[in-house]
Amino acid sequence: MNETLKPEAVLVETNGKVPAGAVTEARERISALTRFTGRPILYARVVLGDSPSRIPEERCRARAVLDVNGYALHAEARAETMHGAIAGVQERLRSGLERLTGRHSRKHPQRSPRKGPAEVDEEARQPEVPV
Repeated sequence: MNETLKPEAVLVETNGKVPAGAVTEARERISALTRFTGRPILYARVVLGDSPSRIPEERCRARAVLDVNGYALHAEARAETMHGAIAGVQERLRSGLERLTGRHSRKHPQRSPRKGPAEVDEEARQPEVPV
C-alpha cells in the first residue's frame, strides 16, 4: 500500500523571482500524486525557476524528481506563469506514474490462485465421462 506523501515532505528549491504561493502549490500538487500509484513515493524534490527568456511562454520552469520505491521519475515543464509550469510538471509526473504502474503490471501479471491439495484430490477422484 502507498503511504500518503505529506506536502511538507516535498523538498522545494527556488531560483530567481518565484511567487510566494508557488512553493505551497508545488508541495500540494506533488503530494497529490500518491493516488496514482500503489508504490510508496520515498522522496520528492521540485526546483522552481523564473528567468528572463526570449520566449515569454518559457519564462517559468518547474523540474521535479520522485523516488518511487527505488525508481527515479523525472519531469520538467516550462510555461508563461509559475502556476502553469507547476501544473505541467504535475501532469507529466502523473503520466509517468501511470506508465510505471502499467509496466509493473505487465512484468507481474495477476495469477490465478493456486489450487490447494484438497481441490486437486477432488478433481482426480471424479471420473471423466465420455460424451
